[in-house]
Amino acid sequence: MISRDNRHRAIRGILETSKISSQNELRERLEDLGFETTQATLSRDLAALRVVRIPDTDKGYIYALSSQTASSFSLMEGNSPLNACKSITFSHNLAVLKCLPSFAPSVALFLDALEMDVIIGTIAGDDTILIIIREGVTHEQFRAALVSRLP
Repeated sequence: MISRDNRHRAIRGILETSKISSQNELRERLEDLGFETTQATLSRDLAALRVVRIPDTDKGYIYALSSQTASSFSLMEGNSPLNACKSITFSHNLAVLKCLPSFAPSVALFLDALEMDVIIGTIAGDDTILIIIREGVTHEQFRAALVSRLP
């Protein structure tokens, strides 16, 4: 019997080396490697591995490990993830970032992955991100810190 840990290693390997756009495609790749799994089990595996879907210029959306999200964005033909953003508005230590529809969760995950000292946290909807900026950081310092970390 193939263990869950081995299946998780296989999923990580597939996602690190391939652009996978659906659970069915991932399930087929696992079967090619000798892992037979159901959609329900695969769904639980993806949640346990903290797999997310990110925008991709070729396939629309692809699965990615949350740990590789920042580098995935930089591989998207040199595009900055903030290219999906339309505007930013500040109010005290809050910033509201407006994005193209369905891009906010991926952009927020990218921002979180940067682990910037100026950002306490993010909350994302479909097209809007609320960014909580550390107290005492000016809007200009926030922008400069963000620009310096972009791919």
